[in-house]
Amino acid sequence: MRILMATADHAMIDRRILQEARSLIGRGHEVRLLAGFECAKRESYVQDGIAIERFVFDWGDSRFGTLAQRVGAEPGSPRYNRAWTLFKVWSERIAPLNSFQQFIFDRMMEYQVDILHIHDFPMLASGVALAKQRKVPLIYDAHEIYYSQVQLPAETRHTYRVQEAALIKNCDAVITVNPFLAELMRDRYAMSVPDVIMNAAPLQPVTTSHPLRQRFGLGLETRILLYQGWISNHRGIERVVEAAKDFNPGTHLVIVGYGDFEADLKALTETLHVSDRVHFFGGVPSDELHPVTCDADLGIIPYHGVDENNYFCSPNKLFEFSVAALPFIANDLPFLRMMADRYGGGVLADLNSASAIATAVNDTFSDGPRLAALKAGALKARTSLNWDVEEQQLFAVYDRVLSPTSAPV
Repeated sequence: MRILMATADHAMIDRRILQEARSLIGRGHEVRLLAGFECAKRESYVQDGIAIERFVFDWGDSRFGTLAQRVGAEPGSPRYNRAWTLFKVWSERIAPLNSFQQFIFDRMMEYQVDILHIHDFPMLASGVALAKQRKVPLIYDAHEIYYSQVQLPAETRHTYRVQEAALIKNCDAVITVNPFLAELMRDRYAMSVPDVIMNAAPLQPVTTSHPLRQRFGLGLETRILLYQGWISNHRGIERVVEAAKDFNPGTHLVIVGYGDFEADLKALTETLHVSDRVHFFGGVPSDELHPVTCDADLGIIPYHGVDENNYFCSPNKLFEFSVAALPFIANDLPFLRMMADRYGGGVLADLNSASAIATAVNDTFSDGPRLAALKAGALKARTSLNWDVEEQQLFAVYDRVLSPTSAPV
């Protein structure tokens, strides 16, 4: 079976996407992944058996050439420029696909496909158009509630929500990342409950190497609080850095990841004079992250409910902590509470101020029996919260979609 996947990811491809592709290849399918349509250069390569294609958007539109010829508009002429201006208005406000979505559609059309699996809302309109054109099943993998992002203007959020509600009816299966988002989508879109495939990490042995301690000269007695993942604002990381000034002696914060906000955090450590206990490890490829995670004593998920994605979050780092048997501390958010209650490997605390974070971290590290119980809970969680379990859900979705009795959502 020829599976065509598409994602807007261009800086780093989400681990979830690569895992799904590898699992499907392991089941005998052929997977081609179109990953990023605004990359610095066009690339084609194979990674773990996945044929990956990356593209450069030229800011044009393949439909305009035919129109320009029809009206006799020569490139560079006033008529051509007026026609382009009117065309852009049509493509953005009236056409089923805008120019960027048409570019995605055109690139998808270059490949043979038996089943289309698209990741996140920016791919949805193009995916629906291709599925109709090729008459193939369409799986929509919604990693988040895309329209709810707090950084988007209110009008844009409304437009995206209306568009997703209409387009999702054309999908043969819808997947999301946790039961809370699944129920939200069911209620808002009047649809069947989407399938849930969590962002679990592959199960690996808990390692005993010490990459964090070796990099920063920290002894085994040092307590390491770990933040890992994308470094951006709206995630509460700056409050964790601020809290470091009140950590008990021997407690250090290590930040693993990359992002534009890293420079601001580094400047903040200098201002607060906490560079001796806040360390920046840099970005780590997902397949090299596990031993780094295993070297910490406590993971932190400082997200707060700035939008629905944060409020209902089930972030990659939670599952990376899980397979490393690493306890976590987090704000009291629905999915994180469910995981903490179910397995006993998490502390829920007020992480909305630096002083509250410092108190929660110090209390956790100071209570030996409690920390031991948390570690036992984290060890229990890793037997369930891993990709070996979740990939079976993926296979079930594909089996249902490929069955002749399957029906659209």
